[in-house]
Amino acid sequence: MLEKEEEMLMRRKLKQALIMLSTSVTVMAVNAQPDPRAMAEESLDKLSAADAMAVDISIADEAVLHDGFKVRAFREGEILLNREDGFVFSRSGAIVDQKIAFDGENVYGIGKNLEVFAIAEMPDDTSVESAMDALTEKMGAYLPGRDLFYKDAAAGMFDGVTSGQYLGLMPVNGRSCHYTAFRSEDIDWHLWIGETDGLPCKYMITSRWISGQPEFEMTFSSWNLSPELNRDSFTLEKPDGYTEVTFDAMQSQPE
Repeated sequence: MLEKEEEMLMRRKLKQALIMLSTSVTVMAVNAQPDPRAMAEESLDKLSAADAMAVDISIADEAVLHDGFKVRAFREGEILLNREDGFVFSRSGAIVDQKIAFDGENVYGIGKNLEVFAIAEMPDDTSVESAMDALTEKMGAYLPGRDLFYKDAAAGMFDGVTSGQYLGLMPVNGRSCHYTAFRSEDIDWHLWIGETDGLPCKYMITSRWISGQPEFEMTFSSWNLSPELNRDSFTLEKPDGYTEVTFDAMQSQPE
């Protein structure tokens, strides 16, 4: 009888030990999960810390037509930026082929498909970031993915974020990238981050409350965080035969 009670006691202790071990492993697994916000902020801070950068981009931009039919346009281009001197955002596709620039004094626009050129003088105290704001908010220009290129990009992008997830390592154009995703009131945004260099691989925004939930997707390649750029790199000349127009007129071309 005594041996049986001792055996039952040993079994009970073994069961408790297994439960504790299982709980410990589960807690360790949860604790080992990367923090998506910290990971994304670290990646964005790498860009914020760079005085200049150059990167090739590929864009997939969706639109929902009046009958609910969703279409997707593809474009390729590059972004050049020097935080003191200026920037160039270029994108080319079947319909739109544009280059937008700022050289510290003027903003420029070239629309190759319509053969138009735009130029406007900016106030003397205009910064690179103020020029980006003015171009998009007042002149109707399109600077794809500009959220990532502000000096305080992380603060701006996480403003209003309510939750985030880490979804593991995934391939993006042959690169292994950490997949992080975040939710705010109106949009979900996603950032894939290079496993080896910590730089953005891909950026995607989903508009949840717009019919059809269109997506904007931007893929990055060939990051250079120390390119040799100066103001001359951002000054655009009017091509021969092009018509000079206002920025509003240049942006009215079909997407």
